[in-house]
Amino acid sequence: MWGTIKMVLMISVFAAACLEGISPNVMASEFSCGSYIIKTGDRKFDVLRKCGEPVYARVWQEERIARDLGRTLPPSEDGRRNPLFLKEYVTFEEWEYNFGPTTFIRYLRFENDILTRITTGDYGY
Repeated sequence: MWGTIKMVLMISVFAAACLEGISPNVMASEFSCGSYIIKTGDRKFDVLRKCGEPVYARVWQEERIARDLGRTLPPSEDGRRNPLFLKEYVTFEEWEYNFGPTTFIRYLRFENDILTRITTGDYGY
């Protein structure tokens, strides 16, 4: 009985891995743009210099609440010190690079001008 359960689990894991491999949106940490390598952590101006203007770009801003561990509020009634929470505004940009029908489309996400995510889409057009 355990042998059958083990076999079913192995087949399920293998099938899930195969299906994940054909997913149209795959996360990547780097890709080549001509003779340059683009990777997460790169600055926006470096990507522009290496790859040129994207085909499509979208920009928006979100508000985040961040803990400032360096400063604290006065102690609460029970004597504990509370961390200070600050509002910060983060500018997001999503860029699309289409390198033609023989290459995958690349979607790049920047947070405050730093590349944080590279996603691979379908073949280009």
